[in-house]
Amino acid sequence: MNRSNAVKLFKALTYLGIYGGLLVPLMFIPTVIFPFVFSKLIYFQILIGLTFPAYLALAWMEPDYRPKKHLLYFAILGYFVALALSVLLAVDPFRAWWGNQERMNGLFTLLHFLAWLTMMVGTLKTWNQWKWLLNYEVALSAVMAIVAILQKLNPNLLMFPAGERVGGLLDNPIYMASYQIFNLFFLALLFWKNKSRAWRAWYVVFAVFDLIAFILAQSRGALVGLGIGVVAFVFYIGLFHPKKKAKLAAFGALAALFLGYGALYAMRDLPMIQQSPLARLTNFQATVGTRLIAWEIAWQGFLERPLTGWGLDNYHILFNEKFNPESLRYGSYETWFDRAHNTVMDVLSMTGLLGFLTFFAIYLAIFYSTWRAYRRGWIDLPIAAILFSLPIAYFVQNLFVFDHPAGFTMSYLLFGLIIAATRGEFIGEKERSAESQERTPVKRDAPWILYGVLQVLAILLVYRASILPFQASELALKANSVFGFNPVLSLQYAKQAADIPTLYKDEQSFLLSRNIIAMINAGQFQRFPQWQEMYQLAKALSEEEIARHPRNTHPHYIYARLAQEGMSLIPSEAETALTQYGRAIETSPKRQQLHYGLARLYLQIGRLDDAVRTFKFVRDLDPENGIGSWNYGLTLMYDKGAQDPAVRLQGAEEIRAAMQAPYPYNLQSPQELVALFDAYIVLRDAAALQRTVETLSGFPRANATIYAQLAMKMQIIELDGLRDHILTYGESVAPGTRDAFESLVHPDDPNTVTLSAPAEPSSEVATSAGSGPRR
Repeated sequence: MNRSNAVKLFKALTYLGIYGGLLVPLMFIPTVIFPFVFSKLIYFQILIGLTFPAYLALAWMEPDYRPKKHLLYFAILGYFVALALSVLLAVDPFRAWWGNQERMNGLFTLLHFLAWLTMMVGTLKTWNQWKWLLNYEVALSAVMAIVAILQKLNPNLLMFPAGERVGGLLDNPIYMASYQIFNLFFLALLFWKNKSRAWRAWYVVFAVFDLIAFILAQSRGALVGLGIGVVAFVFYIGLFHPKKKAKLAAFGALAALFLGYGALYAMRDLPMIQQSPLARLTNFQATVGTRLIAWEIAWQGFLERPLTGWGLDNYHILFNEKFNPESLRYGSYETWFDRAHNTVMDVLSMTGLLGFLTFFAIYLAIFYSTWRAYRRGWIDLPIAAILFSLPIAYFVQNLFVFDHPAGFTMSYLLFGLIIAATRGEFIGEKERSAESQERTPVKRDAPWILYGVLQVLAILLVYRASILPFQASELALKANSVFGFNPVLSLQYAKQAADIPTLYKDEQSFLLSRNIIAMINAGQFQRFPQWQEMYQLAKALSEEEIARHPRNTHPHYIYARLAQEGMSLIPSEAETALTQYGRAIETSPKRQQLHYGLARLYLQIGRLDDAVRTFKFVRDLDPENGIGSWNYGLTLMYDKGAQDPAVRLQGAEEIRAAMQAPYPYNLQSPQELVALFDAYIVLRDAAALQRTVETLSGFPRANATIYAQLAMKMQIIELDGLRDHILTYGESVAPGTRDAFESLVHPDDPNTVTLSAPAEPSSEVATSAGSGPRR
């Protein structure tokens, strides 16, 4: 192959990588765990891994395809140096480099985005080249928007049923809205630059689809980000426009925007506002509490490790170590954070001062470069305003969330566009004439041997770091999918997945352990002939994950839960459970779920005093949260107070305090109604019983047996009116309540229907663990 054809080949492969990278948001392979993240970034790793060597060969042969000196590119390189230092000095360097399957945000993945950016800025330098890439991108954005709209019409369109807000192929509505912010600005840029009526008509059509998808996402952060981006655009126009009338018009528009938002905020309580997506633009209370806690922890982490931070993708370690017990007030889901939900605080805590300064240096480079390019006449004012305001919009929306595959793709596309647009070559002839005066660079022949070596190494890396994890994830998902109806096949898949040398074992360990725990609780696990082999596999996966990430609380917790349930089959597992709870608590001393699990374990092995002491400790972690008093009260009333009326009375008072706390306990199961009634009966609190009976519809719906039991308790203490109310309500929601009641009143009457009554609640049954989600 001659030199010219070699250049064409390497250039074609490079373009394949560049254009293929924009398919990341659309990529969705439902056969793996976390398909909306993992499959997208595995695809991207493979794509760049196989095409970047071709770009290196092209740059070797043709100096024109090498990145030119640019302030923004240097700022990005500086940021990656800071990231590298944070990885080297991370609390968990392995996690900082590879990330995990749920996020895929390790430096290994981010380096692929840097390589992609280098390919773009090395080969795409003129507006004509960028025009086609942006046309391609906005067309893809319309496809993304259409999928989101179809998902709104058919919530079961994709793998998981959609809620009121839709995220399309990105799953999360926040990510969809963030993605469309970029494309709305790209469409504005294309509309301005392209004077063709036909193309402009298409841009309007794409914009309509993108706006609909953006609105359907109903993301507060993205709404604010887009609004601030529009304000920044108008401000930039007003600041730099040479005509006074235009300045006045721009600043007048800004004033109108502020007045309009003020009016919207003033009318925020009107039904027409509350029932529209605009309500999310005026109400920021839903997640403020948990976000403030996460931000405060991030700040504490920065103060403790100020230079290079805790390490990229290591925020979960910081959050667990500094865990604020008040997080549980907002539900167990809000207690497993692996991000601060604020990009600035993430950067500050995970990469320290070096990462923080270089991160903001990127934005300073953007603002300076666009201003400089406008001053030199390389771009006109509207384009400069778009390139100035879009990063601001993205920055603002990232104050409420963290980055994601589509966000990375769009942000690096934007970086590449700004680097190209702020050089003279972007406008064509002028740049070429300037370069013609420079010394002619040396051109080289095709480096076939070097390229072959690099390509082979890249293929090996792709296979080891991307393809094998993908295969393991597929097998783990298959194992999880068939577990309920074919545990034998599930074990085969799980063993195959475990045998693959993958970098991500956390989900294999979690899914298998979770399924075994559920099967043990259902009394079915020991009936499975190979239960011991499956149990040992789960243990081995947990131990491998813990050895790889010893400071991660979650695998210790899952292993402790597995061993705790396995005690019923293997009594010696009690020691394993105690050890793992202890190690989990070492990594997160104030996390209530860990102490609740340990306390239940103490009850199971007969260490009652340790259980009581643990429940009291947890209650004192956050006295304003009723869950602590509820669990402590149950243990006192049913376990410690079984033979001591004074302790039983103390337990009942704790349960009443749980219901009256500033953050009252919400009953998690119908069985807990029995405990609540028992507490009020012990306290002889007829008024509380009256309130509870009158509001039975606000509690978890019970079966006929439980309502009959409650009615029987009222009859015993001679509160016949409450008994009748319970029977009437119970019969309306659980037919058979009166028959069940009669069977309790006349247990020997052959004419009554006997229903098995539930056992009296114990603290072990009724205690709320608040186990939380995976992370």
